[in-house]
Amino acid sequence: MNETHVQMLNDIRCMIADSGVESFLDSNPFRSRADHLYRCYCWAKRILPCRPDADAELTLVSTLFHDIGVIACKEKTGKEGHDVLGGDIVKDYLLNHGYDAAFAEKVAYLVAHHQQRELLNAPDTPIEHIILMEADMLDERGALGVVWDAMAEGAQEQQSYESTLARFKKRKLYKHPDRNPMVTEIAREIWWEKVRLHMAFVDALEKDLGINE
Repeated sequence: MNETHVQMLNDIRCMIADSGVESFLDSNPFRSRADHLYRCYCWAKRILPCRPDADAELTLVSTLFHDIGVIACKEKTGKEGHDVLGGDIVKDYLLNHGYDAAFAEKVAYLVAHHQQRELLNAPDTPIEHIILMEADMLDERGALGVVWDAMAEGAQEQQSYESTLARFKKRKLYKHPDRNPMVTEIAREIWWEKVRLHMAFVDALEKDLGINE
C-alpha cells in the first residue's frame, strides 16, 4: 500500500472502532470489518494487472471503503443499507481530504452500488465496479473460509468434527463447484483455485474421519 492508502486504512480502523458497530454487527467476534476491507483491497490489487483499462486509484479507494457505511448502521437493522450509507460517508471523507468532486462522486457511486451483483455481467458495468465486486466476493472463501467455519463451529456449545464437516459442505464453493461468478481472467482463476482447495479439504477430512469406508 502507498502512504495515502495506509492513512486511509488507519482512518477507516478508527472510524469503525469509534462507531462501536462491531459490538453487534457480526455474531463471530473474530471477524474484523477493517481487516475485510484491507483484504479486499489486496484482492483488487491482484486482479488489476489483467485489466489495464481500469482506473487503479478509483478501484482501490472504492474497494478500501466499500463497507464504510456500517459505521452508520444500527443494532436493530444490522448492516441493512450500509452500501447506500457508505456512498455519502466516503464522499465526505474524500472531499475533506483534498480529492476533487468528480473523483469523490465516482467512488461514492461504486461504494453505494457494490452489492448489486446482478451488474457483474451487464455490458455497461464499469470495470472498476466489476473488480470491486469480485474482490468482495473472493474474500472469506477458500482457505480463509475453512478457517472461518472451523472457528465459528468451535464457538458452539456442542462441537464435533462431523458438524464442522457439515458446515464446510454448506459453502457455495462446495454446493456449486462448477459455478464461477467472476468476470476478469485473474479473478476467475483465483475462484477456481478456491474451489479446488475447498473440495480437496472436504475430501481429505472425510477420509480422515473414515466416512464412506
